[in-house]
Amino acid sequence: MVDYKPKVRGGFSDRNKQCPINTIIQKDNLDERTRNAIVNLVDFIIEQCERNGEGEYFYQYVYKTVFCLTSGDIPSYESAKREKIVNGIKTNWKYYDVFSFLEAILEWYDRTFSGCPYYVLCNNIFKRECVGYRFIDGKIVDIIDSCEIDEIEEALNIKYTACKKCIKKALNLLYDRDNPDYSNSVKESISSIEAMCNIILGTKNVTLGQALNKMEESGLKIHSAMKNAYKALYGYTSDKSGIRHNSGLDENTTFEEAKYMLVSCSAFLNYLIQIYEKYK
Repeated sequence: MVDYKPKVRGGFSDRNKQCPINTIIQKDNLDERTRNAIVNLVDFIIEQCERNGEGEYFYQYVYKTVFCLTSGDIPSYESAKREKIVNGIKTNWKYYDVFSFLEAILEWYDRTFSGCPYYVLCNNIFKRECVGYRFIDGKIVDIIDSCEIDEIEEALNIKYTACKKCIKKALNLLYDRDNPDYSNSVKESISSIEAMCNIILGTKNVTLGQALNKMEESGLKIHSAMKNAYKALYGYTSDKSGIRHNSGLDENTTFEEAKYMLVSCSAFLNYLIQIYEKYK
């Protein structure tokens, strides 16, 4: 049964946690919202093929080449041909089946019409719906590996509440489907480390730059190369207009920068906790 109710990111029910919409990276599965968006895109592609007189060729390619079926196995009616594709995307196919199908039909469209605008549209869906993959040069590739996810998930399960809240907020800001905020995601990533440094040092409101200099005084040894690397990262956030200030945002901060900071700060946070708990 179709569920006719609003599913609005940032809407009242989402903001008040009555019916929260997933913001976690989709890696090994696709949720209903994402599958419906892909169905809508495929529907539009089919419509364009039919308008250009290529509808039957599209279905012949899908059923004979992609599905590897014989002519006798192909449904007779256009609506039945479409229905099997839609049912596959919505419920029957694993995420990797959906990706294989998308790669195949977009490659066919690109070859048939000497160009394909739908790679960009598909990537927009992936970005909006927090899918950890993108089309690059006609192939769907992983944009966040398992090691990166492991570091983030470990940081999300630490016992230090202030640090965990910062990482969770950084993740949500980075992968917010409707209103991603990359500069504040970077700020929260750095703040997670600063929160841990204040716990280690027994201080309040010490910045990362100050804390790194005081670590050795507290008996916590950090390799000089690692310490210098994170000083440089802190310098980067200080140089980026607005990130370390309350005056505004740096609209030039990119997804790639924010993702790098989230992964790096999660890894460093996990490292700090390990050495702190080992030597305290």
